[in-house]
Amino acid sequence: MHIDTAGTDPKLPPLPVVMRPVGRFVLPVPAGMEPSAAWFKVNGIAVDELPWSTGPGHGRAMNALRKSIGTEAGAAREITGLAVREKWDETDVTDLCGFPALLRCCNGSRADHNLEVYIGLPDVILRLTENRPFDTCGPCLTINGPILNLFRRYRHGNGHVSTDAFFLSSGRIEGLKIWSEQAGISLERPPSGSRQRIRLRFATHLFAQPCDPPRITEVVKSVTSKYRIELKILRSGERVLAGLKGLEEVYILQPKDKDCSDVPRLTACWEYEGAGGDPHKPHVELKLSCRVEAQEDALRMWDAVITNFRSVRERCAG
Repeated sequence: MHIDTAGTDPKLPPLPVVMRPVGRFVLPVPAGMEPSAAWFKVNGIAVDELPWSTGPGHGRAMNALRKSIGTEAGAAREITGLAVREKWDETDVTDLCGFPALLRCCNGSRADHNLEVYIGLPDVILRLTENRPFDTCGPCLTINGPILNLFRRYRHGNGHVSTDAFFLSSGRIEGLKIWSEQAGISLERPPSGSRQRIRLRFATHLFAQPCDPPRITEVVKSVTSKYRIELKILRSGERVLAGLKGLEEVYILQPKDKDCSDVPRLTACWEYEGAGGDPHKPHVELKLSCRVEAQEDALRMWDAVITNFRSVRERCAG
């Protein structure tokens, strides 16, 4: 079934997009959308690319690295939170990385260690974070094999890309044997005058087994009767994106009670359950949402995204 009462005006020109690699895919970002958050995790290690606060030209100085991440040499510190008391220390691991590098160990209160490695590359500061239980951590201030292996497979930029590349915000990982990965990004078109905010979210997870087949509006229906919300389905049907057969659904949720303060909202989503264990066929979610007043703009954006969505393999082949 494909109910398409939500089609965009064919007389309007296609919406321009910027092709942005994220994980194993290339996400078309509609004009006017700005990133608000991104997250990446490979084999249990979180990966972040941080800017140099000291400015360009200082990428090989240890004191510049310390200043950029806000630490003092050789100082053990205590961090006091609402219900958390943690202690951390750090050591110089430049000799292992070949660039100015600091390893920070955060001793938590839940029988675990958070290890953070900051590596001052010429273009970015690469932060690799791993959580380890006490009983497997070993000496506190040491880097283990997985962190070093991941770092050695990191490449900055997106030129000369291989088909197995896993993209981060400004770099990529190539040639690494991967058993688990996550990638995601949130973007939004900010409100301006009478123009409404529109949010777009894209996320992938590599699981050992396929997830349950998507049934998006079926889940939504269980909530609508309880909270007196009307569900209007505009599209519902299978759709193939980047060679993956997923479920596309576009719907509007509107309160039945006219005195309700909640506003009608449009949601467009596409989900693929994943093949299980194949990094090129992970579980994928695409979701766009906004107030219903922005429906026309939102549907143009949504169609631009799903029409141009590609895999990294397709990009390399093209």
